[in-house]
Amino acid sequence: MERLLKGQFEYDDKSLDFSVPRVEISLGPDEEVEGSFTIFGPENRFVTGRISSTDIRMEVITPEFTGSPYEVSYRYDSRGLSKGDVHQGDFRIISNQGEYVLPFVVTVRHDHIASSLGDIKNLFHFANLAKTDWKEAVDLFYSKDFISVFQGNDSQYESLYRGLSVGRVNEQNVEEFLISINKKKPVEYIIDQEEMHIDFTGTTHDYGILITRNGWGYTDLHADVDGDFISLDKTDLNDESFSGSSCHIKIRLRTEMLHEGNNFGRIIFRNAFFKTEIPVTVAVELTGRHPTADYQEKKQLKVELVRAYENYRCKKITARAWVSDTGKIIAKMNAIDDKDLEFRLYTAHYYITAGRVNEGKWILDKAEKEALDSPGDTLYSYYLYLSTLCSKEESYLNDVAERLEGIFRRNPDNWRIAWLIQYVADEYASSSPRKWMSIEEQFALGCRSPILYLEAMGLLNETPSILTRLEDFELYVLEYGAKKQIISLNLIDQIVYLSTRVRGYSDRLYRILKACYEVKENDLVLEAIVSLLIKGGKTSKAAFEWYVLGVDRQLRITRLYEYYMMSIYVTDEGTLPCEISKMVLMYFSYQSDLEYDKNAILYRYIHERRQDYPELYETYLPQIEKFLMAQLDRGRINKDLGYLYKNLLTKQMVDAANAPKVLYVINTAEIKTSDKRVNSVCVIYDKCAKEMRYQVTDGKAYVPLYGNDYTVLLTDRDDNRYATTIAYTNIRMMIPGKLTDYAIPYIQKGKENLDLFLCDLGKNAYTIDMDNVSRYRDLADSEYVRKKVKNEIRNNLIRFYYDNDFTRQLTEYLVNIDPLDISTTERDELLELMVMAGLYDKAMEWIKTYGTYSIDPKIILRMCSRMLDRDIYDNGPQEIEIAYYAFSKAKYDEQLLKYLVANFNGTIKEMRDVFRAAQSFGLDTYPLAERMLLQMLYSGSFVGEKIEIFKSYVKSGASTDIEVAFLSQCAYDSFVRGKVTDGFVYQRIESLALMGVPLLDVCKLAYLRYYANEKKTGEEYSQDVAVAFLRELVDKKIYFPFFTEYEELLPEMVQFTDKTMLEYRTMPQKHCYVHYRLAGDEDNEYKSMEMREMYEGIFVASFVLFFGEQLQYYITEDSETGEDVLTESGTIQKSDIIKTHTGSRFSYINDIMIGETLQDYDTVDKLLLELGKKRFVCDRLFTAFLDNGEEG
Repeated sequence: MERLLKGQFEYDDKSLDFSVPRVEISLGPDEEVEGSFTIFGPENRFVTGRISSTDIRMEVITPEFTGSPYEVSYRYDSRGLSKGDVHQGDFRIISNQGEYVLPFVVTVRHDHIASSLGDIKNLFHFANLAKTDWKEAVDLFYSKDFISVFQGNDSQYESLYRGLSVGRVNEQNVEEFLISINKKKPVEYIIDQEEMHIDFTGTTHDYGILITRNGWGYTDLHADVDGDFISLDKTDLNDESFSGSSCHIKIRLRTEMLHEGNNFGRIIFRNAFFKTEIPVTVAVELTGRHPTADYQEKKQLKVELVRAYENYRCKKITARAWVSDTGKIIAKMNAIDDKDLEFRLYTAHYYITAGRVNEGKWILDKAEKEALDSPGDTLYSYYLYLSTLCSKEESYLNDVAERLEGIFRRNPDNWRIAWLIQYVADEYASSSPRKWMSIEEQFALGCRSPILYLEAMGLLNETPSILTRLEDFELYVLEYGAKKQIISLNLIDQIVYLSTRVRGYSDRLYRILKACYEVKENDLVLEAIVSLLIKGGKTSKAAFEWYVLGVDRQLRITRLYEYYMMSIYVTDEGTLPCEISKMVLMYFSYQSDLEYDKNAILYRYIHERRQDYPELYETYLPQIEKFLMAQLDRGRINKDLGYLYKNLLTKQMVDAANAPKVLYVINTAEIKTSDKRVNSVCVIYDKCAKEMRYQVTDGKAYVPLYGNDYTVLLTDRDDNRYATTIAYTNIRMMIPGKLTDYAIPYIQKGKENLDLFLCDLGKNAYTIDMDNVSRYRDLADSEYVRKKVKNEIRNNLIRFYYDNDFTRQLTEYLVNIDPLDISTTERDELLELMVMAGLYDKAMEWIKTYGTYSIDPKIILRMCSRMLDRDIYDNGPQEIEIAYYAFSKAKYDEQLLKYLVANFNGTIKEMRDVFRAAQSFGLDTYPLAERMLLQMLYSGSFVGEKIEIFKSYVKSGASTDIEVAFLSQCAYDSFVRGKVTDGFVYQRIESLALMGVPLLDVCKLAYLRYYANEKKTGEEYSQDVAVAFLRELVDKKIYFPFFTEYEELLPEMVQFTDKTMLEYRTMPQKHCYVHYRLAGDEDNEYKSMEMREMYEGIFVASFVLFFGEQLQYYITEDSETGEDVLTESGTIQKSDIIKTHTGSRFSYINDIMIGETLQDYDTVDKLLLELGKKRFVCDRLFTAFLDNGEEG
């Protein structure tokens, strides 16, 4: 303003440039970013100004600037903003070079995770990364930022991810995750062999297996061997083990661990998703003879020979059929090798048995020496036995018997020789006990041949009394007899008798008795079986069938009814295998010490049939209720208990002590799997911060599952986790129904409160009322609840407190809540409640910290108005900006407008909007108008309403200096820049002049030109002011063409009557020259004259021209290079309409020239005469003086 009052105006246009058209910022939540932009001003000009932001989040670190270029630093804090928020605002630059708005856009980015394939924005991108670079995908999966991927439709897998990403880095869990979300299939492994047969000849070789991998992802395959003679060069296969899709494994035989004959083993390949077994058979012949196909066939024929004999002795075939089958087998033997001694002896035996004794004897005679020389004593003993079949001489038989006994003494463990003796020696033939003892001795020595079992069974069936005990030998023999169904009825009685004396349980004895019952179905055998099962404590499904028979036959066996119930079971369809006997029901009607699950079956049965057994049910009812409460206290549940809870648990039975257990049991499910690897079950709830873990026992776990928003994972001992790749069943034990309502009143806090909350999620979650408010308050502080869920609960609690006028609780919650823990939307809602609750200081604190972004402007207005009413609203920069935010969103009242009128400093346009609104409310806008006028003068930025603002200011009593400065700037803009200016400006210039206020020349010039141009409209002006302005200007040698419009007011104006003036506008302080000559006088050269700068770049030159004369001219300016630059050219002429004082010589000459042009010669003559007189008189009256003062 001081500069303007001194007449120092800026001619050049004002301008600033910026390094960027707008500031763009991208940052993460709770991140702070600093940046800068540069301001460029005009060269060689002083630049200064101030910078502010329309949003208080955007802090301008350097709010004032001087000089050019200037780097402006800023800082933006995204605390409290949510991912995806886009925040827009402006930097205000108010300078002496104008006002500018530089927009800024802040984007809070979604945490898209960078990878070698680009940003990972969803699980589809992640699956592509895993397929391309598995290791990078695994690292990403276990990074802290990966959870941000679960947005939109992918959010359904967040709990699955939370469960699979805990603990150590585990590639298998990543594989499980991708399989579970259907982004891939498990890797398949194809083995090139289904089984291996190796013939070991004594030379060690490497054998190989080729494994082909099909698919992509986690590669982990473990190889185990079952058989200590097998070794592998690789046992753990990973991605590096495969060349492309193939892997070769070498198999080596550990020869020191091989034995003669067939060695059986397995190679087992397994991982979490795959298992296969390859049987391995290694055939070894240690004698050096490689086992040929003939050898194998010979061995098979021997087996068939024994089997035919076995069938005959077991009476499955007749003697004729046996002889026929044996003959066929012998024929095959001879066809393979008719030189084999053993086969030839079999042939002789066959002939003798078939009645062809001579043929048999002939073969024996031929084989005698060979048999004697054969290795070992077995074939020779066989030969001796066969020879007795051909000779009936007593002496020979005795001789053979003695020789065999001698041989047996040398080979006491050879069962074949022992068997032959029984058919040769008299002591065996006449004594069944002696035979029995011989067979038992061979059993003790390890013989398990069916031949001896057949002999033993023959003895037992013939003489059952031989059986005096049931120990291993007897049980093996009897089991063989049971299997072959050759136990006689008499022997069954002996077995049953002896079984009652057996103290312990034996599976063999059970199988024997079972076979006996199939032969002889009587109560004695049944009682023996049931008693044996009870001795063994057997409660299997098979045992139950025997107990059912025992109960049905009304056997009197101690603890039969108990074992009946202990072994009862429920089928897969949920039904009992049979109806429970009424005798059993009556037995347990007063007391039952059964396990709880069996009692549950019993009690459910009686309850379901209470119509059939009404009196019995009444007897049962007290113990059922007692049992039910005991099981509830222990938290037990199964299908049967669930039925009993649902039908018998009453509201009176539920209290504060057992309510948590009620909630637990009614929501429990049975999770069942057959996979032996699983040892626990993990449940991850969407709303819970921690996972729940439950132990698996015998493939089952009883797990409480609340609501539906959860993920179930199975885990093994290595903490590998499985969502879908291990099959399991999840069966609810009961439907909660009304029992939940019984428990609710007693549950107000703790873990059980969380359980109830999870149950309610599908129904009335977050609906807070007087009954559950304390529960939700506990949940809001629970360590088990996830942070974002607690925030939602807190918001609902606060809303509940507000709606119900719980002022103390509301205030307490609002004051203590941490705004960083909640989202932008939630914070806005709480802010609204704060304002409504009168917590203005707290609300202001939040707004100062987190800005006004997304806040309802009505809330801002309410807060500001209430604080202004209480005179507690400060006028700091943040407070002012907050108030203006409400106004900018068209939310304001009189209080807010008064505050802004008194304090707001923005751009002229922003202040203009406040001015308008204040005017509409009839408010005093004087301070705002004054600030606006000063800012307009400072910045050079104006608005269309500037005169209206100026009028308002003048009306309220303007400051003279400010008014003069404003008028001077308006006059300068009008006179120098040619801008249209409202007439009120000239009225105020006139008024100030009349009051004697000193005014600048530009005000006078603008005033005079305005009214010179407006004379035709008849607009009135003060002639005194005009005369005063003219005299002052003329005295300063300042004149302009429009001065001639005032020649009638001031005699001094006569000096301009003969002048034709040329006005030229350019930059101030230039040197301008006009070059001219009269038109039509082309032979004359142009004359030059320097033009005079009358005011701020306005140059004037004057010429004396008469009517009809034209002056050709051009104007040049000096340049920085020193050369003159042509800037303008044209022609001027004297107008025929001139306003001159009659009687001047110029007027006479001009009129003469007009008369000649009009051919009015009379007038011309008259004017010439008058001009002559005028000249004569002047020459006589006036004498000219030379410059030296002498008279000329």
